[in-house]
Formats: sequence, structure tokens, C-alpha cells
Amino acid sequence: MIYYKPITDKSVLKEMFPNENLDGDFIYGGYTGLTQTGENVGKIFMKIDDTKCYVSSLECDVSDTLLVEGFVRAALNFCANRSAYMAYCGDERIENVLLLLGFQKNNGIYSGDIPTLLTGSCCKHSGVE
Repeated sequence: MIYYKPITDKSVLKEMFPNENLDGDFIYGGYTGLTQTGENVGKIFMKIDDTKCYVSSLECDVSDTLLVEGFVRAALNFCANRSAYMAYCGDERIENVLLLLGFQKNNGIYSGDIPTLLTGSCCKHSGVE
């Protein structure tokens, strides 16, 4: 089992994500994924700007679709709990997971409204409402 641990301390986020700009009046967050034995299996970064969230800097085995889906869902939940409504991600390495969750691709950027994205994937594209 993987546990997704939220990180909100700005100094820790700066250390974990040195390529992310943490300047500005935004809400920043991240998650680390930990196994039951404490092994770190990856991390993800989020920035919230009003009702928009930007998911980036995913570092994990991107061939493990369940792991990727867990990171993305954790990030979306974090953002939704802080009043974000729309989500954006530009990571084409995880396109299959983003499309499964319901993101729409437009000019290399994947976007969608968070309530729809957090709906179970079994209910998407099946014609069942």
C-alpha cells in the first residue's frame, strides 16, 4: 500500500522541488508517496491560483499507472479542499492516466474541472450517467 503524505511547509517544498518557483501569493503543496516500510516512491507538486490549480513536477515510475493515478488524485483532492475548481497539467508522460481521469488535451495542456476529474473512472466514457 502507498501512503500519500501532504507537504505544505514552503521551505520543505523549496528543497523538494528546486525547479519550481514558489514566489507569489499562491497556495503551494506537494505529496510524497511512501510504502508501508517508509520507502519513498515519488513526489508531486501543486500550485493553486484562486480557483485554478497546476499540477507539475511528478517524479515517480510513470509506467506504474496506479501510482501515477494516486499522485494525481491526491493532488486534485488537495487543491479541491482549498477551493480550486479547474486543474491543469502539462506532463505528457502521463497522458494515459490524465485522459482516463477525464482531462481534455488542448495544445499540450491537459485540463478539467476537479469534481469531474475526481469522479470514478468507471463512470467516464461509458455512456452511463
